[in-house]
Amino acid sequence: MTDDEMSAWPVGVPEEVRAFLRRAGGFTIGDGRHVFDFNLPDNHLPVANEYWPLQDASASWILHSDGSATTYYVDIDPESGAWGRIFSFWEEPYARLVAPGFLSWVGNLVMGVDSALEAARSTGTAVGPAFSDWLFNSDDSLSRHPSAGAEPLPVPVARTSGDTEIAEVAARLPDDAFLADLRAAVYPTEVPFADVLPIGETVTYSHFHGGGFLAATLVPDL
Repeated sequence: MTDDEMSAWPVGVPEEVRAFLRRAGGFTIGDGRHVFDFNLPDNHLPVANEYWPLQDASASWILHSDGSATTYYVDIDPESGAWGRIFSFWEEPYARLVAPGFLSWVGNLVMGVDSALEAARSTGTAVGPAFSDWLFNSDDSLSRHPSAGAEPLPVPVARTSGDTEIAEVAARLPDDAFLADLRAAVYPTEVPFADVLPIGETVTYSHFHGGGFLAATLVPDL
């Protein structure tokens, strides 16, 4: 991508990310099932559902959407423009903390491509299925189903926390919201909002303190 393209984005692009994107705007693995386009058209179109997945559209950037309805986002500080943690969201209220940053996430994907190429060479299988197997099942993949989880707290409970940051964030949320503390979370970590919110309802997510906290709130019927 060119600097002019990146400068026209509604989010700032740090120099280390620019340096990468000048060389690669994305990549396709195998038969096209896995297409990583870091300048997705969805970033420049009106959002069909303004509540999903992140409430503040100016503070996120879509990195990848796949065929299983999973969308990956980078958390961008709306004031400093710093690119932070990588999250993924499913169409139901499941959220996941995936990686500490954009470049580390891409590096992990490249590791998976190397593994898939080696598997394809040694077994005679196609690269695409080999990459899918690595992406979803390998212990090295940041996109695998996590063994770690962060239990969402009901906001009324979080407001009574002795942890001042938890209480401060909870005070900014409505009573029916749930809050997950991700400050010390490992990568990847599941945030099972679907365990506490009804499936099929519209949910809006909010993030605080550089992605250290993630909240989910039901959107009332309009």
